[in-house]
Amino acid sequence: MKNPSPLLEIKDLSIKFPSEAGVVSVVDDFNLSIGRFDHCCLLGESGCGKTVAALSILNLLPSSAVIEGEVLFNNKNLLDLKPAEIRQIRGKDIAIIFETPASCLNPVMSVGDQISEVIKRQGFTRKQARNASEELLARTGVSDPKKRARQFPHQFSGGMLQRVMIAMALAAKPKLLIADEPTTALDPTVQIQIIELIQDVVNELSSSLLLITHDLDVASELCGNVAAMYAGQIVETGSLHKVFNSPRHPYVQALMKTFDHNRFRPIGGSPPPLTCPPEGCRFHPRCPEAEKLCSTQKPLMKNGVRCPR
Repeated sequence: MKNPSPLLEIKDLSIKFPSEAGVVSVVDDFNLSIGRFDHCCLLGESGCGKTVAALSILNLLPSSAVIEGEVLFNNKNLLDLKPAEIRQIRGKDIAIIFETPASCLNPVMSVGDQISEVIKRQGFTRKQARNASEELLARTGVSDPKKRARQFPHQFSGGMLQRVMIAMALAAKPKLLIADEPTTALDPTVQIQIIELIQDVVNELSSSLLLITHDLDVASELCGNVAAMYAGQIVETGSLHKVFNSPRHPYVQALMKTFDHNRFRPIGGSPPPLTCPPEGCRFHPRCPEAEKLCSTQKPLMKNGVRCPR
């Protein structure tokens, strides 16, 4: 029996921005495949290009971005779509939970009206959408949803705003949910609640999940597959169990050592500036196992790992 095609397949993605220092490549040679019903984590240090890569999926980057490659969703290249066509997919077939919901919600619209906007796009009346928005707030753990639906974003805490964003994602019934650092800046107890809520959402909708995070605990709770990213490139892919327990790339090995809750083991050095990445392997200046060829030979992905050795 022939295997079904992936829900999302990103091929040879490259993203560049003009700057005073010249053209800066923030994502390079990026390839990622997410199957139907798969839960995949894009893991890496802050600034490695995770969010930029994810935003390119729905053409949410500034117009100055130069994007090359293919982003295939249901075998359709999203990079070829016109603005009106991508709007039919954005927020419907693909929904996003942003890291900072307070800056993504409209401050002069009630949260109920903002959720209703998503529902009305599916052909429901204004009254039906209002009732459905209140039901969604209740399902995501917002108390007194009828009252809260009439309130504005500034009247909600950070954890409650994330629940509003998740309610909007539920309203869209997406095939793919992108969660960009969904637990950042939340209290530990609220983080656990949000993780459990996202699990419930993707399971209820049978959605695929792309989680963007640098938090290994969150990744281990939500995902079955991992793509580790460093300085704009994916350096290792595989099942979460395999990558977490038997990492092959030196960067991922060092990253996993920080997962030891009994002892904090920081990675020496700092990520390179993307305006001037090192020659050869981008991790070699920080790599304890670096050899001479690591500084000269550009590594390619082979069998799920990018390492010249």
